[in-house]
Amino acid sequence: MSPAAYLRLQPKLQRLRSLNLSSFKNTKHILKASAEPILRAFRIPQAENTEFPRSRPTILDWANNLISHYAAYDDVDSHTRRRRMGTLTVKELRWYKGADDVGHEYVVAIIADPQHGCERFVRLDRARDDPGVDVIAFPPSHRNRYARSTASFSSSQSSLSFYDEPVDSGVGCLDAIWVLHELPQAERLVERSVFRGTHGEYWAPTLLDLALVCRAVHENNNYHMWPRQCMWFSTMIVRVMQVQFRHQVTHRDSSLSFQDWMIGILGDGTGSCKAQEIYKEQERVTFDVVLGYKALRDDVTIQIEEAEDRVTRYKEQHVIADEAVAQRDEAAALAAAAAASSVEATARAAEAAARAADAEARAEKEARLREEAEERAHDEARKNAMSEREMRELRRRLEELESSSRSRGRRRMS
Repeated sequence: MSPAAYLRLQPKLQRLRSLNLSSFKNTKHILKASAEPILRAFRIPQAENTEFPRSRPTILDWANNLISHYAAYDDVDSHTRRRRMGTLTVKELRWYKGADDVGHEYVVAIIADPQHGCERFVRLDRARDDPGVDVIAFPPSHRNRYARSTASFSSSQSSLSFYDEPVDSGVGCLDAIWVLHELPQAERLVERSVFRGTHGEYWAPTLLDLALVCRAVHENNNYHMWPRQCMWFSTMIVRVMQVQFRHQVTHRDSSLSFQDWMIGILGDGTGSCKAQEIYKEQERVTFDVVLGYKALRDDVTIQIEEAEDRVTRYKEQHVIADEAVAQRDEAAALAAAAAASSVEATARAAEAAARAADAEARAEKEARLREEAEERAHDEARKNAMSEREMRELRRRLEELESSSRSRGRRRMS
């Protein structure tokens, strides 16, 4: 294509580009406007996302975020959050066992949310933090966790469980929280605990209590037999909640024994496997976790109370400041009213003075007019007096003329 032909095509190409760009912008705007009502329904308030996160945060992050959420004092909604904190109560704890060969265990808490008129389902889970490894694997012949008695060590009901490989204490565990949309249906329900609601001096466990229990379990370092163990994690959460709060066990799998657990562990430094009764060890560790939970709860309670006190003081200071501002405004209004009254009085005084001056002017005018009238009256009186004198003089002359004429007439007659 020659340069001349290219230059001739440039205006058409430019119009085509502008047309395509404008069409794209209009289409993008239309799609955005159409999708906005749908996306709005999925936008989650920050407060709700902190309590029931849509992601899968760790237990520690979730508990710490809840503490910060309820212990905040520099937010206008902090007092409302703390009021909501007491309404999010734990109704049930359901302890599940996976239906697969591994038999992974976890806990689902049912949380009452009266503000939104619904129930929330929170799954509390422990897994390894190794990529691609969900839970500890056990040999297929030793996956039955429970035994009916301490003497049962058969392959079908053995309480001995072995690691596929020696435990590396340097590998940690991942304790996480999931928010579920419905309760598990295909999993085996191990135990169900129903907690009493708040009544009198007794308070029901709250979502924050559950988070603190999970954090206490997460931070407990006294248990060294099964690191990263989902079964122990579920056991501790359920038992600590049962120890701390009034409850009723409404379901327990009758095929499982909870009092005579026997766990196969690696011997210290020997690499050999031995059986050890865990029940007493569990009691001791449960007691340690309860102490950890109480310490956490006391610390968090102090933080929340201090935050509430700060908010209360802040509100009181605002009330005092508002009262001072109101008093200042009232004083300013009174001063303005007084000034207005003073101005009005000054105006009235000026008006009265003007009226007085006008009255004086009218009085002076009346006096001047009266003087002029009196002068005119005096002039008229003088004129009248002169006229009377002239009339008397004329009468006298007339009389003299008449007298003289009569005298002359008598002389002629005589």
